[in-house]
Amino acid sequence: MTSYGDPHAGNGYDDEQYRQSYPAPVQNSGRASVPSDDYGYDYSSSDQADYGQYSANGGGYAQGGGYGGADQNGYGDQGYGQAPVNPPISPAAGRASVGASAGRATVGGSAGRASVGAPAGRASVPGVAGRASVRPAGLDMEDDEQSAGKGKNAKAGKSGKSGKKKRNKLTIALASVAVLIMLAGGGMIAFTSFLSGVPEPGEFKLQQNTLIYAADGTTQVAQLGTENRRIVDMKVLDKKIKDTLIAGEDQEFYNHDGIDLWGIARAAWNNLTGGATQGASTITQQYARAAAQDLEVSYARKLREAVWARELEQEYSKDEILGFYVNTAYFGRGATGVGAAAKAYFNVEAEKLTIAQAAVLGAVLKQPEPQCGDVELKDCQYKGYDPQNDEAAAKDRWNYVLNSVVKMNTLTQAEVDQVKAEGFPKVTTFTPGGKNNATWGIKGSSTGPVINYIKKEMETPEVKKALDAIGVTDWKNGGLKITLTINPKAQAELEKRLYREYVTADTCRDKKDKIVPFTLAEDGKTRIGKDKKPLVTDSAKSKDPKYVTCEAEVSKVTERSTSMLNKYPKNVTAAAVSINPQTGAVLAYYGGMDGTTYDKAGRNGEGGPFVGGGHSPASSFKIYTLAAAVQAGISVESHWDPTDFYPKGSKTKIRNAGRDGADAGCHTNCTLKLMAQKSYNVPFYKVTEKIGPAAVMDMAAKAGVTMIWDDGNKAYDLTKKKGSEVPLGPHVGFGQYPITVLDHASGIATFAANGIYNKPHFIAKVERKVTEDGKSVWKPVPGTGPKIKGKQTIDPKVVGEVNAVLKNYGGNKLNSRDSVSKSGTWQAGNKWAGQNSSAWYVGYTPQIATAVWVGNYAGESRPITDRSGNKIGSGDLPKDIWVGFMNKANELLKFGPKPIEQGCGGCIGDPDAGDGKETTPTPDPGACFLNPNQPGCENQPGGPGGPGGPGNNPNPSPTPSGTGGGGICIPKPGKPCP
Repeated sequence: MTSYGDPHAGNGYDDEQYRQSYPAPVQNSGRASVPSDDYGYDYSSSDQADYGQYSANGGGYAQGGGYGGADQNGYGDQGYGQAPVNPPISPAAGRASVGASAGRATVGGSAGRASVGAPAGRASVPGVAGRASVRPAGLDMEDDEQSAGKGKNAKAGKSGKSGKKKRNKLTIALASVAVLIMLAGGGMIAFTSFLSGVPEPGEFKLQQNTLIYAADGTTQVAQLGTENRRIVDMKVLDKKIKDTLIAGEDQEFYNHDGIDLWGIARAAWNNLTGGATQGASTITQQYARAAAQDLEVSYARKLREAVWARELEQEYSKDEILGFYVNTAYFGRGATGVGAAAKAYFNVEAEKLTIAQAAVLGAVLKQPEPQCGDVELKDCQYKGYDPQNDEAAAKDRWNYVLNSVVKMNTLTQAEVDQVKAEGFPKVTTFTPGGKNNATWGIKGSSTGPVINYIKKEMETPEVKKALDAIGVTDWKNGGLKITLTINPKAQAELEKRLYREYVTADTCRDKKDKIVPFTLAEDGKTRIGKDKKPLVTDSAKSKDPKYVTCEAEVSKVTERSTSMLNKYPKNVTAAAVSINPQTGAVLAYYGGMDGTTYDKAGRNGEGGPFVGGGHSPASSFKIYTLAAAVQAGISVESHWDPTDFYPKGSKTKIRNAGRDGADAGCHTNCTLKLMAQKSYNVPFYKVTEKIGPAAVMDMAAKAGVTMIWDDGNKAYDLTKKKGSEVPLGPHVGFGQYPITVLDHASGIATFAANGIYNKPHFIAKVERKVTEDGKSVWKPVPGTGPKIKGKQTIDPKVVGEVNAVLKNYGGNKLNSRDSVSKSGTWQAGNKWAGQNSSAWYVGYTPQIATAVWVGNYAGESRPITDRSGNKIGSGDLPKDIWVGFMNKANELLKFGPKPIEQGCGGCIGDPDAGDGKETTPTPDPGACFLNPNQPGCENQPGGPGGPGGPGNNPNPSPTPSGTGGGGICIPKPGKPCP
């Protein structure tokens, strides 16, 4: 192992120390934290992840999109993100038995009622594959009923005469029974319910999206949930809007008891006489059918839903049933319920819908999506009533809906005429995937990795208890609004500077670092070379001349011109975290653009066999070593010998980037302060040896470093282990052992807060929607949100000494303000001697602390170079990122300059604690004639004791030990001459 400093680190020099590389996961292998109880989602490795698959020809969202299933590592999803969304016309696999078991979950309305569309805790209806949705009436097409549209490609209605004849007897029998049941009343209904096995109305739980917002409360950064639904309390909708939504489906809603008797009679007669098979379903029946997940097309089903519809009407009010329906109906565009539909079609909240807009949604219910089979949409006969797919059909249906509202006596003809005169409302253009999915904001977003931290904070025992109290057992589907600490402007600035997206491929290299092509064998694992033989990849055979190493390497990058990484070599990546030191709030976080894969700023794989995420911090870690030294009683003015040396029993020399004390101007007697500023390794190794590695790790832990890795990539949790329990050597003093960017930012934030530690957090508040005075408002959930309580973990005097040493480090002063900062550069692997593999720049003002790391996206120990092929040091790209971001963040966040509290710069601790060796300089002999009393001139011509100089005595008296040559005593600090 070699150790040397980096002379390219700017005015503050850095060490570069080699450590073994550990590979990042292959692209799309899923974030390593998948099985964790602490971090991470279990995302599908499919390209469909985060982009629910929409098919214009398939009628709805095809199964297979979203975050369901297991990834290629075999970790199953337990409910994060989007489950497969089935087309509303798909048959359910059996019926859900809905019993009235423990208690009632209610959503709005009076206590004990299973009503939908109000505050959290309300009952809901489970649907197919997690979707609780009412199948639109237009999709309730039995054998011969046709969808919207006309054309020669029509296939509906061609079942044949023989099929109709076979059904006639059953049709007559069932139609007769239906009429009998309708007339028989409650007793017959109960009897039929027993015979048919229709479940009683029970406790259903609607799933609705949880929304994630940035700190401003208006910038939405993500959405979670298994289906795209936002429950709307019927109390916030005007009656005119509610009736317009259902008018096209059930004009007689307020006049029947759940069953349209005359409609059933007409349908039965029409079906009996050879007409198209018709549904004749009220919205109560449609809701009952969806609740039972009973989507088969049969008269028996009609009997079951009719029985249940009657029971619903007897137990619930019309307004509650209307809420059930409009919150579970599928409106197309992936939107279940009127809340999601209002956003999907008009980008407004449901309570702000106009009558014209509500009529569009009421029209869409007939057939939300195309039913085209293999036919292109432009040639499709059944395009549905989404205006984007068939504007003419949509407008016809829109007019029909408006006319139906008049028939319901909710609107006057004059009001409808006015709506029509104002014209058909503008509908938002719909693009499948992205923000139209139930879950979005995790892939292709710099805040995607943050979702993993939200999970951790939402699943603490305290928060779970708070959510249980309001009836929310699954926070991702609880209809919550989570506001983050992430400042959208600061986040945008960080993303702008660091943006890059990567595609990796498995790559093998020989001992000369040349790429070895291969193909995979049938087992999908064995790599076959050009000679048709398996490649030698077993590390136990590393001495074999044909041995190759295989790991993920970047094959493609997507870039932006604004990124400071633009046009850098493909392997170069960066991560950064910015924290408010006074609260611990994370202001900006960049670990990559994909929350489903490797996060370069945080931990990966917690709970699994391998926990990764750290990078060797190099000299940037010396902040903690310096503080530990002061805490242990070592003055920053103590003197140390920085000469390269071999530690006892080691064959590896500790070095300083090819520099020695002469380069620093202090030879073998250099102050610890200067060595920190020049970033020499040797003195910090010696300091750590003197005070013990445990003292350094304990100081880092007090500051906020929670995990550290050894050279074998074994992780040690510093929140659970003392430094004395972690088997790391003195190399920890100059940053050999990896830590995460988040931890480093947290650590320096504690110094910025004058030694007060505030735990980093990402959630500012958690809210749920409630109804007040007829309006929906967000209210905080009691018992959630951050518990900000700083703790003094480091003595302010110690912090002051560190500040005194590193204030405006290397002459680096931010715009109109002081700062404290430190750099660090780490050496590439042995095969790339003299190259760097990663570089850091970290620092703070009293209001903001930021850590920046630049390194490899894949292959931690490979070299990183700039656009010209020069190695990247900490004083290059990392420093440029840090300075640019800090200046801009201070401006955007309106942080005024504040003074840095600093100590005396050496008055604390023992100034003689070091091993520095004083040397007597040998000046130019000619200089002694000009200043004969300067040190070193004692025996020079013209100097004291020298030829021709004062005090020249050929027979001097013996002098005490410690005097200078020629018998003249040279006073030393604390050692006066006798």
